[in-house]
Amino acid sequence: MVLVIICEFSLRSQSYADLLKITASGTGLNKFDSTKSASSLTEYGADLTAPVMLNDKNNFLTGVIYENINTKLFPNEKNVTFSSIALKVGLSSKLSEKLTGTFVLLPKLSSNFGPIGSKDFQIGGIALFKFQKNEQLSWKYGIYYNSELFGPFFVPILGMYYQSQNKKLELNMLLPLQVDFNYQLIPLMNAGINFNGQMRSYHLTNVSPGLNSSYLTRSTNELYAYLRFNFGKSILLYTRCGQSFARYYRVYNDNDKVSFGMPLTFIGPKRTQLNTDFSDGLIFQIGITYRVAIK
Repeated sequence: MVLVIICEFSLRSQSYADLLKITASGTGLNKFDSTKSASSLTEYGADLTAPVMLNDKNNFLTGVIYENINTKLFPNEKNVTFSSIALKVGLSSKLSEKLTGTFVLLPKLSSNFGPIGSKDFQIGGIALFKFQKNEQLSWKYGIYYNSELFGPFFVPILGMYYQSQNKKLELNMLLPLQVDFNYQLIPLMNAGINFNGQMRSYHLTNVSPGLNSSYLTRSTNELYAYLRFNFGKSILLYTRCGQSFARYYRVYNDNDKVSFGMPLTFIGPKRTQLNTDFSDGLIFQIGITYRVAIK
């Protein structure tokens, strides 16, 4: 659905902030439906957040999100690379003793970066509120919007963050985007389970003969088991093995749109898919995070 690190930085919503995340993912061969053709899938991503403290109650937020994906979209054609780069600009503000609001604007270029035009540009934003119940528990609620190429897309968000008093068990949920549960086995290592759901769209230029301009809707749901290696308090190395389910990369004509979309729901005309789905499969991922404590 969306990259959720923008939701993670909220004043005192937890005892840390992840300022930089870098990930690399890959799969084996994924078979296309009703054909003998198959394709691998590789993804690279980076997410940088640079907060600036304005005063005791307000932080200015900025940063960049980048992703690069390579796979086949049509069974008997070559691989296609498409990517996106988004700017994060926003404010995190302490509204009361227990309530914090985070508001972020997300302009984005999303395409296979042929000739750049207006169809490559999207605009989105998120409003997230956090209620701090006590030192171990906080609740989050809000909404995400993006001007996807298939139409306006809205995601209501409901979440919670919990950390045990001994700081060994941690649960972070932002439904329907992400769930992360981990437990510290030894000071050097945590074991955990992570769910990540995303829906995004990309403008495509000349990805197939006779298809000069189109767009891709990418929907992924991934469940991982992982080990996290802690090098001090700031450097975290992740090794993940997971399974995708209900995954699709679907190509549509530019003018084939819906009225609006929400998770698992599209309102409006039925669209005509131009390519063939490939199967779900195992995903292997490695990642590194730079984390700082929030006082």
